[in-house]
Amino acid sequence: MKTEKPNRKKIQGAETKKRLYESAEKLFSNNKFAAVSVESIAEAAGVTKGTFYVHFDSKDELYLSVFNDFVSQLDMDYRAFIDALPADMPASDVLLALIGRITDVLVGSIGYENMKNLYTVQLTRDVDTAGVNGYNRDLYKLFSDVLDRGIQRGEFQSSLPLEDLARHFVLAVRGLTYEWCIRYPDFDLREQAVAHFKILLTGIAKGLA
Repeated sequence: MKTEKPNRKKIQGAETKKRLYESAEKLFSNNKFAAVSVESIAEAAGVTKGTFYVHFDSKDELYLSVFNDFVSQLDMDYRAFIDALPADMPASDVLLALIGRITDVLVGSIGYENMKNLYTVQLTRDVDTAGVNGYNRDLYKLFSDVLDRGIQRGEFQSSLPLEDLARHFVLAVRGLTYEWCIRYPDFDLREQAVAHFKILLTGIAKGLA
């Protein structure tokens, strides 16, 4: 029985797309978004501008692809962070530790410039941003799991469905991050986020939500 040989053109196309992705990843990491052009990405990958558009519709689409992969890795890191905490740690303390971790990553690893660029790309609505802000993102599941643990242990009470409750917590993260972006650098994201989460947690601890 004959084994089908891989299509050489497809292999070359996949390799070219990978080079474009890796070149963009480096350029976005080391430069401001506006300073990175399609031409500079293509040049770094050793291809023409026309070849870039064979694989990606726009710089925004490629930027979001890079950011989506980064976010997926972050969500796995957040899960590992939670799993490493003591099993008997109160759910409220776990959530406060998680928001501390998230804000540290936003400020220290992602940074203001990248978040500003991400919001700009999202607001254009020209590309699919579901990987970052969709309800299927792993971050929702993580919040849902910790909240469910608190409910099962009698730490939290809420008339809201668990899914809705988790969404409110993620919405709080987004709102705080946006506030950080518009007030940067005069907004301490970690301090404000922890204070806000304490208010949310007080509400569900007393069954007010």
